[in-house]
Amino acid sequence: MDVNECRVAIVADDLTGALDAAAPFAQRGATTRVVVALESLEASLDAWQGSLPDVIAVTTESRHLTASAAAERVTQATRILARLAPAVWFKKIDSTLRGQAVAESLAMHRACCRRLLLAPAVPSQGRTTCDARILVYGQPLEATDFARDARSQPPTGGLDALFAAAGLPLARHVPGQRLPMADSVADAETDADLDDLAGGVGDEPGKWLAVGAAGLSRALAQVMFGAAVPLDHAPFVGLWMAVGSRSERARQQVAALRRAVPELPVMTDIDEATVESPCLLLMPDTEAPPRGANEVAAALADALALGMLAAKQRLYLVTGGDCASALMKRLDACYIDVAGEWEPGMVLGYPQGNRKWPLLTKAGGFGDEALLVRLLRSLD
Repeated sequence: MDVNECRVAIVADDLTGALDAAAPFAQRGATTRVVVALESLEASLDAWQGSLPDVIAVTTESRHLTASAAAERVTQATRILARLAPAVWFKKIDSTLRGQAVAESLAMHRACCRRLLLAPAVPSQGRTTCDARILVYGQPLEATDFARDARSQPPTGGLDALFAAAGLPLARHVPGQRLPMADSVADAETDADLDDLAGGVGDEPGKWLAVGAAGLSRALAQVMFGAAVPLDHAPFVGLWMAVGSRSERARQQVAALRRAVPELPVMTDIDEATVESPCLLLMPDTEAPPRGANEVAAALADALALGMLAAKQRLYLVTGGDCASALMKRLDACYIDVAGEWEPGMVLGYPQGNRKWPLLTKAGGFGDEALLVRLLRSLD
Protein backbone atom coordinates (compact mmCIF):
# COMPACT_ATOMS: atom_id res chain seq x y z
CA MET A 1 0.00 0.00 0.00
CA ASP A 2 1.16 3.52 -0.79
CA VAL A 3 1.04 5.10 2.66
CA ASN A 4 0.99 8.61 1.19
CA GLU A 5 -2.40 8.24 -0.50
CA CYS A 6 -4.53 9.19 2.51
CA ARG A 7 -3.94 12.81 3.47
CA VAL A 8 -6.50 13.24 6.27
CA ALA A 9 -7.72 10.76 8.90
CA ILE A 10 -10.78 11.68 10.97
CA VAL A 11 -12.15 9.91 14.05
CA ALA A 12 -15.65 10.88 15.27
CA ASP A 13 -17.94 9.58 18.00
CA ASP A 14 -21.07 9.37 15.85
CA LEU A 15 -21.95 9.08 12.19
CA THR A 16 -23.36 12.54 11.54
CA GLY A 17 -20.28 14.01 13.19
CA ALA A 18 -17.96 12.00 10.96
CA LEU A 19 -19.90 13.18 7.91
CA ASP A 20 -19.90 16.82 9.09
CA ALA A 21 -16.13 16.75 9.51
CA ALA A 22 -15.48 15.00 6.19
CA ALA A 23 -17.87 16.97 3.97
CA PRO A 24 -15.83 20.20 3.65
CA PHE A 25 -12.98 18.18 2.12
CA ALA A 26 -15.31 16.51 -0.40
CA GLN A 27 -16.77 19.94 -1.22
CA ARG A 28 -13.29 20.98 -2.34
CA GLY A 29 -12.63 18.02 -4.61
CA ALA A 30 -10.99 15.56 -2.22
CA THR A 31 -12.11 11.96 -2.58
CA THR A 32 -13.76 11.29 0.77
CA ARG A 33 -15.23 8.23 2.47
CA VAL A 34 -16.76 7.70 5.90
CA VAL A 35 -16.60 4.21 7.40
CA VAL A 36 -19.84 3.77 9.31
CA ALA A 37 -18.56 1.46 12.08
CA LEU A 38 -15.20 0.81 13.68
CA GLU A 39 -15.65 -2.91 13.11
CA SER A 40 -15.61 -2.28 9.33
CA LEU A 41 -12.51 -0.08 9.26
CA GLU A 42 -9.71 -2.59 8.83
CA ALA A 43 -11.54 -4.59 6.15
CA SER A 44 -12.38 -1.37 4.30
CA LEU A 45 -8.75 -0.25 4.23
CA ASP A 46 -7.72 -3.67 2.93
CA ALA A 47 -10.37 -3.46 0.19
CA TRP A 48 -9.19 0.01 -0.87
CA GLN A 49 -5.50 -0.85 -1.23
CA GLY A 50 -4.05 1.00 -4.19
CA SER A 51 -6.98 3.41 -4.42
CA LEU A 52 -7.31 5.03 -1.01
CA PRO A 53 -9.42 8.19 -0.83
CA ASP A 54 -7.75 11.47 0.11
CA VAL A 55 -9.83 11.65 3.29
CA ILE A 56 -10.97 8.74 5.46
CA ALA A 57 -13.26 9.22 8.44
CA VAL A 58 -14.61 6.62 10.85
CA THR A 59 -17.20 6.72 13.58
CA THR A 60 -16.44 4.85 16.78
CA GLU A 61 -20.16 5.00 17.74
CA SER A 62 -19.03 5.97 21.23
CA ARG A 63 -21.16 9.05 21.98
CA HIS A 64 -23.14 7.27 24.71
CA LEU A 65 -20.43 4.98 26.11
CA THR A 66 -18.49 5.39 29.35
CA ALA A 67 -15.30 7.42 29.19
CA SER A 68 -13.04 4.36 29.37
CA ALA A 69 -14.98 2.40 26.73
CA ALA A 70 -15.08 5.39 24.40
CA ALA A 71 -11.35 6.02 24.83
CA GLU A 72 -10.58 2.38 24.04
CA ARG A 73 -12.50 2.54 20.75
CA VAL A 74 -10.79 5.78 19.73
CA THR A 75 -7.39 4.26 20.48
CA GLN A 76 -8.24 1.24 18.34
CA ALA A 77 -9.39 3.43 15.43
CA THR A 78 -6.27 5.60 15.60
CA ARG A 79 -3.93 2.60 15.60
CA ILE A 80 -5.64 1.12 12.55
CA LEU A 81 -5.53 4.43 10.65
CA ALA A 82 -1.88 5.00 11.64
CA ARG A 83 -0.78 2.49 9.02
CA LEU A 84 -1.77 5.12 6.42
CA ALA A 85 0.55 7.77 7.92
CA PRO A 86 -1.93 10.60 7.25
CA ALA A 87 -0.55 14.13 7.01
CA VAL A 88 -3.42 15.48 9.14
CA TRP A 89 -5.09 13.85 12.13
CA PHE A 90 -8.49 15.22 13.10
CA LYS A 91 -10.53 14.29 16.17
CA LYS A 92 -14.12 15.33 15.59
CA ILE A 93 -15.88 16.25 18.83
CA ASP A 94 -19.32 17.67 19.39
CA SER A 95 -19.23 21.47 19.36
CA THR A 96 -21.24 21.47 22.60
CA LEU A 97 -19.10 18.73 24.22
CA ARG A 98 -21.77 16.03 24.30
CA GLY A 99 -20.35 12.54 24.66
CA GLN A 100 -16.87 11.78 25.98
CA ALA A 101 -15.04 14.61 24.23
CA VAL A 102 -12.24 14.92 26.79
CA ALA A 103 -11.53 11.20 27.21
CA GLU A 104 -11.63 10.55 23.46
CA SER A 105 -9.38 13.50 22.62
CA LEU A 106 -6.81 12.40 25.19
CA ALA A 107 -6.91 8.83 23.88
CA MET A 108 -6.21 9.98 20.32
CA HIS A 109 -3.53 12.37 21.57
CA ARG A 110 -1.69 9.48 23.22
CA ALA A 111 -2.15 7.16 20.21
CA CYS A 112 -0.91 9.51 17.49
CA CYS A 113 1.78 11.30 19.56
CA ARG A 114 1.13 14.83 18.28
CA ARG A 115 0.50 18.16 19.96
CA LEU A 116 -3.20 18.74 20.58
CA LEU A 117 -4.97 21.84 19.24
CA LEU A 118 -8.50 22.16 20.63
CA ALA A 119 -10.89 24.44 18.73
CA PRO A 120 -14.57 23.32 18.85
CA ALA A 121 -16.03 26.60 17.52
CA VAL A 122 -18.47 26.60 14.60
CA PRO A 123 -19.15 30.34 14.12
CA SER A 124 -21.60 29.75 11.24
CA GLN A 125 -23.82 27.87 13.72
CA GLY A 126 -23.40 30.37 16.55
CA ARG A 127 -20.90 28.24 18.50
CA THR A 128 -17.83 30.25 19.53
CA THR A 129 -15.11 30.05 22.16
CA CYS A 130 -13.96 32.90 24.36
CA ASP A 131 -11.65 32.64 27.38
CA ALA A 132 -11.58 28.88 26.74
CA ARG A 133 -15.34 28.63 27.28
CA ILE A 134 -17.98 27.55 24.75
CA LEU A 135 -20.71 30.04 23.88
CA VAL A 136 -23.86 29.30 21.84
CA TYR A 137 -25.15 32.49 20.21
CA GLY A 138 -23.34 34.43 22.93
CA GLN A 139 -24.77 32.41 25.84
CA PRO A 140 -22.60 30.17 28.02
CA LEU A 141 -23.08 26.52 27.11
CA GLU A 142 -24.42 25.65 30.55
CA ALA A 143 -27.29 28.14 30.08
CA THR A 144 -28.55 26.60 26.82
CA ASP A 145 -30.78 23.64 25.89
CA PHE A 146 -27.66 21.68 24.93
CA ALA A 147 -26.72 21.46 28.62
CA ARG A 148 -29.90 19.42 29.16
CA ASP A 149 -29.32 16.88 26.39
CA ALA A 150 -31.53 13.85 27.03
CA ARG A 151 -28.88 11.20 26.38
CA SER A 152 -25.50 12.90 26.68
CA GLN A 153 -25.28 15.90 28.97
CA PRO A 154 -22.08 17.88 28.35
CA PRO A 155 -19.68 18.92 31.11
CA THR A 156 -19.50 22.52 32.24
CA GLY A 157 -16.56 24.80 32.89
CA GLY A 158 -13.58 26.08 30.96
CA LEU A 159 -12.04 23.80 28.35
CA ASP A 160 -8.56 24.20 29.80
CA ALA A 161 -9.83 23.27 33.26
CA LEU A 162 -11.62 20.17 31.93
CA PHE A 163 -8.49 18.90 30.17
CA ALA A 164 -6.19 19.80 33.06
CA ALA A 165 -8.41 17.80 35.42
CA ALA A 166 -7.97 14.83 33.08
CA GLY A 167 -4.18 15.20 33.11
CA LEU A 168 -3.39 17.40 30.09
CA PRO A 169 -2.69 21.09 30.76
CA LEU A 170 -3.52 23.30 27.75
CA ALA A 171 -1.99 26.65 26.87
CA ARG A 172 -4.54 29.30 25.89
CA HIS A 173 -4.34 30.69 22.38
CA VAL A 174 -6.08 33.89 21.32
CA PRO A 175 -6.60 35.13 17.74
CA GLY A 176 -3.64 37.02 16.30
CA GLN A 177 -0.98 35.03 18.14
CA ARG A 178 1.27 32.35 16.73
CA LEU A 179 0.40 28.82 17.81
CA PRO A 180 2.42 27.88 20.89
CA MET A 181 4.75 24.88 20.80
CA ALA A 182 2.49 23.08 23.27
CA ASP A 183 -0.89 21.45 23.62
CA SER A 184 -3.38 24.31 23.27
CA VAL A 185 -6.99 25.45 23.40
CA ALA A 186 -7.87 28.21 20.95
CA ASP A 187 -10.46 30.96 21.22
CA ALA A 188 -12.33 31.54 17.97
CA GLU A 189 -15.25 33.85 17.27
CA THR A 190 -15.11 33.97 13.47
CA ASP A 191 -14.31 31.73 10.53
CA ALA A 192 -11.24 33.89 9.97
CA ASP A 193 -9.95 32.88 13.42
CA LEU A 194 -10.29 29.22 12.44
CA ASP A 195 -8.61 29.89 9.08
CA ASP A 196 -5.60 31.27 10.93
CA LEU A 197 -5.46 28.18 13.14
CA ALA A 198 -5.64 25.89 10.12
CA GLY A 199 -2.86 27.86 8.48
CA GLY A 200 -0.70 27.36 11.56
CA VAL A 201 -1.36 23.61 11.47
CA GLY A 202 -0.49 23.58 7.77
CA ASP A 203 2.79 25.37 8.45
CA GLU A 204 3.90 22.47 10.67
CA PRO A 205 2.88 19.28 8.86
CA GLY A 206 2.96 16.18 11.00
CA LYS A 207 3.05 18.10 14.29
CA TRP A 208 -0.59 18.64 15.32
CA LEU A 209 -3.68 16.66 16.25
CA ALA A 210 -6.57 18.99 15.40
CA VAL A 211 -9.53 18.55 17.75
CA GLY A 212 -12.75 20.31 16.86
CA ALA A 213 -15.98 20.33 14.92
CA ALA A 214 -17.14 21.27 11.42
CA GLY A 215 -15.74 24.80 11.71
CA LEU A 216 -12.14 23.64 12.07
CA SER A 217 -12.48 20.89 9.47
CA ARG A 218 -13.79 23.47 6.97
CA ALA A 219 -10.78 25.68 7.66
CA LEU A 220 -8.36 22.76 7.22
CA ALA A 221 -10.07 21.72 3.99
CA GLN A 222 -9.72 25.27 2.67
CA VAL A 223 -6.01 25.33 3.45
CA MET A 224 -5.36 21.88 1.95
CA PHE A 225 -7.70 21.75 -1.06
CA GLY A 226 -8.77 25.31 -1.89
CA ALA A 227 -12.16 26.82 -2.64
CA ALA A 228 -15.45 24.95 -2.32
CA VAL A 229 -17.50 23.93 -5.37
CA PRO A 230 -21.33 24.11 -5.12
CA LEU A 231 -23.30 20.87 -5.29
CA ASP A 232 -25.63 20.22 -8.21
CA HIS A 233 -29.19 19.97 -6.84
CA ALA A 234 -30.77 19.21 -10.21
CA PRO A 235 -30.78 15.38 -10.35
CA PHE A 236 -33.21 14.88 -7.46
CA VAL A 237 -37.01 14.77 -7.46
CA GLY A 238 -39.04 14.20 -4.33
CA LEU A 239 -37.89 13.95 -0.75
CA TRP A 240 -38.33 11.62 2.20
CA MET A 241 -37.33 12.90 5.63
CA ALA A 242 -36.72 10.95 8.82
CA VAL A 243 -36.29 13.24 11.82
CA GLY A 244 -34.74 11.08 14.50
CA SER A 245 -33.17 13.80 16.65
CA ARG A 246 -34.90 14.83 19.87
CA SER A 247 -33.07 18.16 20.09
CA GLU A 248 -35.01 21.37 20.54
CA ARG A 249 -33.64 22.75 17.28
CA ALA A 250 -34.88 19.68 15.38
CA ARG A 251 -38.37 20.17 16.87
CA GLN A 252 -38.29 23.82 15.81
CA GLN A 253 -37.29 22.86 12.26
CA VAL A 254 -40.13 20.33 12.03
CA ALA A 255 -42.64 22.87 13.36
CA ALA A 256 -41.49 25.48 10.84
CA LEU A 257 -41.80 22.96 8.02
CA ARG A 258 -45.33 21.97 9.00
CA ARG A 259 -46.39 25.62 9.21
CA ALA A 260 -44.89 26.41 5.82
CA VAL A 261 -46.15 23.26 4.07
CA PRO A 262 -49.33 22.19 5.89
CA GLU A 263 -50.25 19.73 3.15
CA LEU A 264 -47.04 17.73 3.69
CA PRO A 265 -47.85 14.07 4.45
CA VAL A 266 -46.71 13.32 8.00
CA MET A 267 -46.23 9.73 9.12
CA THR A 268 -45.79 8.75 12.76
CA ASP A 269 -46.21 5.00 12.24
CA ILE A 270 -43.88 3.12 9.89
CA ASP A 271 -46.75 0.85 8.90
CA GLU A 272 -48.29 3.88 7.15
CA ALA A 273 -45.23 4.45 4.96
CA THR A 274 -45.46 3.30 1.36
CA VAL A 275 -42.99 3.61 -1.47
CA GLU A 276 -45.60 5.51 -3.48
CA SER A 277 -45.78 8.39 -1.01
CA PRO A 278 -44.46 11.50 -2.80
CA CYS A 279 -42.97 13.09 0.33
CA LEU A 280 -42.76 11.85 3.91
CA LEU A 281 -41.87 13.37 7.23
CA LEU A 282 -41.26 10.58 9.70
CA MET A 283 -41.25 11.41 13.39
CA PRO A 284 -41.74 9.68 16.74
CA ASP A 285 -45.38 9.70 17.84
CA THR A 286 -45.38 12.07 20.80
CA GLU A 287 -48.84 10.94 21.92
CA ALA A 288 -47.94 7.27 22.22
CA PRO A 289 -46.03 5.85 25.22
CA PRO A 290 -42.45 7.14 24.90
CA ARG A 291 -40.02 4.84 23.14
CA GLY A 292 -36.31 4.53 23.76
CA ALA A 293 -33.88 6.39 21.50
CA ASN A 294 -32.58 3.18 19.92
CA GLU A 295 -36.11 1.95 19.21
CA VAL A 296 -37.04 5.26 17.57
CA ALA A 297 -33.84 5.22 15.48
CA ALA A 298 -34.48 1.67 14.29
CA ALA A 299 -38.11 2.40 13.40
CA LEU A 300 -37.26 5.48 11.39
CA ALA A 301 -34.38 3.71 9.67
CA ASP A 302 -36.68 0.85 8.65
CA ALA A 303 -39.15 3.28 7.12
CA LEU A 304 -36.52 5.28 5.26
CA ALA A 305 -34.83 2.13 3.95
CA LEU A 306 -38.18 1.04 2.52
CA GLY A 307 -37.96 3.86 -0.01
CA MET A 308 -34.24 3.59 -0.66
CA LEU A 309 -34.36 -0.12 -1.43
CA ALA A 310 -37.16 0.55 -3.93
CA ALA A 311 -34.47 2.33 -6.02
CA LYS A 312 -36.50 5.50 -6.57
CA GLN A 313 -34.50 8.58 -7.60
CA ARG A 314 -35.56 10.53 -4.54
CA LEU A 315 -33.45 12.43 -2.11
CA TYR A 316 -33.51 11.11 1.45
CA LEU A 317 -32.80 12.97 4.68
CA VAL A 318 -32.02 11.55 8.11
CA THR A 319 -31.28 13.62 11.21
CA GLY A 320 -29.46 12.37 14.29
CA GLY A 321 -26.41 10.12 14.47
CA ASP A 322 -28.25 7.18 16.05
CA CYS A 323 -30.83 7.15 13.28
CA ALA A 324 -28.16 7.46 10.58
CA SER A 325 -26.22 4.50 12.02
CA ALA A 326 -29.38 2.39 12.21
CA LEU A 327 -30.08 3.19 8.55
CA MET A 328 -26.59 2.05 7.49
CA LYS A 329 -27.14 -1.26 9.27
CA ARG A 330 -30.50 -1.65 7.54
CA LEU A 331 -28.86 -1.02 4.14
CA ASP A 332 -25.90 -3.27 4.97
CA ALA A 333 -23.58 -0.38 4.09
CA CYS A 334 -19.99 -0.28 5.39
CA TYR A 335 -19.12 3.21 4.13
CA ILE A 336 -20.51 6.39 2.59
CA ASP A 337 -18.99 8.18 -0.39
CA VAL A 338 -19.26 11.86 0.55
CA ALA A 339 -20.14 14.36 -2.18
CA GLY A 340 -20.19 17.56 -0.11
CA GLU A 341 -22.58 19.84 1.75
CA TRP A 342 -26.05 20.82 0.59
CA GLU A 343 -25.54 23.70 2.98
CA PRO A 344 -23.40 23.89 6.14
CA GLY A 345 -24.27 21.01 8.45
CA MET A 346 -26.27 19.07 5.84
CA VAL A 347 -24.11 16.45 4.09
CA LEU A 348 -24.82 14.62 0.83
CA GLY A 349 -23.41 11.12 0.45
CA TYR A 350 -24.00 7.72 -1.13
CA PRO A 351 -24.08 4.64 1.13
CA GLN A 352 -21.77 1.93 -0.21
CA GLY A 353 -21.15 4.24 -3.20
CA ASN A 354 -24.63 3.46 -4.55
CA ARG A 355 -25.74 6.43 -6.69
CA LYS A 356 -29.35 5.27 -6.35
CA TRP A 357 -29.21 6.10 -2.63
CA PRO A 358 -28.64 9.89 -2.39
CA LEU A 359 -28.70 10.57 1.34
CA LEU A 360 -28.58 13.82 3.29
CA THR A 361 -27.56 13.65 6.94
CA LYS A 362 -27.78 16.34 9.58
CA ALA A 363 -26.88 16.50 13.24
CA GLY A 364 -30.06 17.29 15.16
CA GLY A 365 -28.94 20.55 16.74
CA PHE A 366 -27.57 22.15 13.56
CA GLY A 367 -29.22 24.60 11.19
CA ASP A 368 -31.67 27.47 11.58
CA GLU A 369 -35.42 26.95 11.93
CA ALA A 370 -36.08 27.32 8.19
CA LEU A 371 -33.54 24.72 7.07
CA LEU A 372 -36.02 21.94 6.24
CA VAL A 373 -38.30 24.43 4.46
CA ARG A 374 -35.40 25.54 2.24
CA LEU A 375 -34.46 21.95 1.54
CA LEU A 376 -37.97 20.99 0.42
CA ARG A 377 -38.41 24.10 -1.71
CA SER A 378 -35.01 23.67 -3.37
CA LEU A 379 -36.42 20.56 -5.06
CA ASP A 380 -39.52 22.28 -6.49
